[in-house]
Amino acid sequence: MQEKHWIEFIQGDNQALSKVYETYFQPLLFVALRYVHSIEVAQDITSELFTSLLETEISIRQTKWRQIKDIKAFLSTIIKCRALDYLKIEQNRRRLISENSMLHTGLFEIRNEDLDYLSVCIMHLPFEEQQLLQLHLAGYKNQEIAKNHNLSEKTVRNKLSLSRKKLIYLWKNLILILLWQI
Repeated sequence: MQEKHWIEFIQGDNQALSKVYETYFQPLLFVALRYVHSIEVAQDITSELFTSLLETEISIRQTKWRQIKDIKAFLSTIIKCRALDYLKIEQNRRRLISENSMLHTGLFEIRNEDLDYLSVCIMHLPFEEQQLLQLHLAGYKNQEIAKNHNLSEKTVRNKLSLSRKKLIYLWKNLILILLWQI
């Protein structure tokens, strides 16, 4: 009886697929469940199989599926492949999340290390430049810094610019500076 409904479905009778569905949904669900160990995922995989069968063009059905003799084996193989694909995707997803987490942690550690290096570089600047940079890094605007140090805004801007250039130089040569002090 199942072969009759399968043949009708292949020939274009989409209603015949409902009979195939009624016959094979539960056994195919158990095949999927054996691999994925989750009833919700197994139901999704099995339902998606029947949806994809229904969406397949009649010409493809007739050319590719006409010679199928054992419908249950055919559908079980598809379910098995889809379940294994799901497991591979989940494994890759977990691996990527783990790598991303480690990468994020590594970047955070690098940033903390970079801040330590920046602090060492700032300590090698003249005291006035250290004060200006610390205020700037604390979020004060050039106008506020100028007012606080009795300087013009343009002077503060120029001193900060020179300090940044010195910091870049110090940053690039920090290892040499640290070795020189030993």
